[in-house]
Amino acid sequence: MKIFLFILFCGFVRATFAAPLLIPTNAPARIELNDQFDVPQTLTFPTTNITLLTIADHKGSEQIAGWIAPVKQRFGKRVDICGIADVSPVPHFLRGMIRKQFQKAQSYPVMLDWSGDAVKAFTYVPDQVNVLVMDGSGRILTRLAGAANEQVLQKLYGVLDGALAKRDASHHP
Repeated sequence: MKIFLFILFCGFVRATFAAPLLIPTNAPARIELNDQFDVPQTLTFPTTNITLLTIADHKGSEQIAGWIAPVKQRFGKRVDICGIADVSPVPHFLRGMIRKQFQKAQSYPVMLDWSGDAVKAFTYVPDQVNVLVMDGSGRILTRLAGAANEQVLQKLYGVLDGALAKRDASHHP
């Protein structure tokens, strides 16, 4: 009987943990979070623009600049860039201090996800910056994670070029 229960338990564990991770293919239709200046920021779909979204926790935030600076240089304002910071592990009593640190470090708005719900909706990889490209309908065209290098930046540029070409073709028949 003990062996039977052990085999049954192992089968349950294997079935539970071997299930494929469900990775969403679309962004939520609307995400609204306050930024470090306590101003509401909204990410909504559909939109007419291509969106590059970065999601990072504290450790992953160190990798963001390696992605954003080259994208801004190459695409300028043709791509909307926004970021969500996973600050859900921060204890409530430290939130004000963390918000002030963000204010000092970043002049552009960063959505602060105190609950963790928004970042969970994207199935993000912790300890790395997550870079997602979404078309105007909110469909996730690519997901990249980790530090930027020339190879992954070329992949990102290809996705963005393709998405912009498709968007422009649909707007100018």
